[in-house]
Amino acid sequence: MDYRFKDALTGSTIECDYPMLDARVVKGERERCTSLFFPGCSLINYALPLVSAVYDTLAGHGRVDGISFLCCGKILAYEPDGGERRASFEAELVERLLETDVERIICVCPNCVKALREAFAADERMADRAIEIVCLPAELAELGYRIDASVAAGLVKGNAEEPVKLCTHDSCPDRDFGEFADGLRGLLPEGLWVDPAHTRSRSLCCGSLPRAAGKFEAADKLAHRNGEEAVAVGADALVTACISCAFQLTFCQPYVPALNYLELLYNWRIDWSLTGGLMKLRFLFDENLGAEEVESSGRAFVGLEPAE
Repeated sequence: MDYRFKDALTGSTIECDYPMLDARVVKGERERCTSLFFPGCSLINYALPLVSAVYDTLAGHGRVDGISFLCCGKILAYEPDGGERRASFEAELVERLLETDVERIICVCPNCVKALREAFAADERMADRAIEIVCLPAELAELGYRIDASVAAGLVKGNAEEPVKLCTHDSCPDRDFGEFADGLRGLLPEGLWVDPAHTRSRSLCCGSLPRAAGKFEAADKLAHRNGEEAVAVGADALVTACISCAFQLTFCQPYVPALNYLELLYNWRIDWSLTGGLMKLRFLFDENLGAEEVESSGRAFVGLEPAE
């Protein structure tokens, strides 16, 4: 199935099929946008149908009037010359935002929230420009959305009539803010969820960070600890506010299923068998691309030419 989006920060139209994720980019003119939906690389790569569904939800409520497929830049730190590449991209991203009317960015990913806030704080050009960055689960909770217990039971147990208990998992980049943690719990009705022993500012890493650094044994140990803590509180599944955490906890611990809250909210299970070990697509500005990047990582870095 093909999906089509117009990137508000570049003017390019992105056509991308699912699940193969073959992307085509058509250059175009940028349109006015004041509130931006920023899905992030993880949701784009692992659950493109959810990108479309969430965007339609937010746009239908008048909460966004544009979307951008651009990367937040964090992943560039893991490429050769990562520090310089990331700094260059973030400077370009800030410049493009300053050229727009964007006042608010709704982010799906805790990593994106942290990366964007750090980039804005470090760039003196943002001193006189306030752009609010908010997390998606809090936005959806404020709109009145709640996860249905029967939907959760159907996805976790295959029977909507059975009781089900979900164990929360809070992601590392949200430890200092707690916004995704609050938003996640705001979407979960009372009686459907329970906290593990380590939560919020004391949460256990899912293992994604050591895995990105090539420390696979340490990554698996962390994933196992999260699964064990879910079992200890009598949970049937882990529920996360981070797509990357859901990926890691699905593949690297055997105790309970792991789901992202959007799967529960939209009653659509991510088919992880269709995803690869590495995310395929990264959307960058054309001037941040290079043959060395593509060859070194195997990721398909796709260029979005900045608007004139």
